[in-house]
Amino acid sequence: MPFVRRPLAMLLAVPALLAGCSATPAPTATPSNPPAITANPTPVSTEATSAPADSPVPAACPSGEYRATGFTATGANSTTGKGTLKEVDVTFRDGRYVFEFDEDDPITLTINKQSGRVRIDGEVRGSYTGTADDLTFTLGDTTGTAQFTQGGKTRTVPMTQVAAVLAPQGKGSAVCTGNDLALAAGSVTWELVRDND
Repeated sequence: MPFVRRPLAMLLAVPALLAGCSATPAPTATPSNPPAITANPTPVSTEATSAPADSPVPAACPSGEYRATGFTATGANSTTGKGTLKEVDVTFRDGRYVFEFDEDDPITLTINKQSGRVRIDGEVRGSYTGTADDLTFTLGDTTGTAQFTQGGKTRTVPMTQVAAVLAPQGKGSAVCTGNDLALAAGSVTWELVRDND
């Protein structure tokens, strides 16, 4: 089987993982100032029982600080990789997103019943526009690296390769249910929980 140079594939030595992804890292251009996502205002009745003008406007989705708990990424031939996380902080604010990875909390990946771990240390930043059911994500810049072990050797790849697989890019959607957020974009779906600390 051909060897696919993608961090998730190399980690588990499963070349088929996300084989549909391009070998070319995603562009790292800094995004322009995108417009912030805004929620539709609460309707105000003209009757005497109308809500006060200062009624709270529902929060946009996604919005705020979250902790990622897992993700699912689908590649060629419907190959699916699942990641389990502990400490990946994610912020959505004013039309921008930031994923912060900490190497002290490795990610456990499972592909075709095989599991392995990867340590990612760095950030992925980007922007988003639209409403919860019709979002567009644009990858911005990245910092850091990912380390994994294959054949007894530790390898390091730049964060651009991690972002090419895991960063929200292109068309997507978000579903906020209580403190939970399901974010789908491209071939990746993230599971997040609002960080109330």
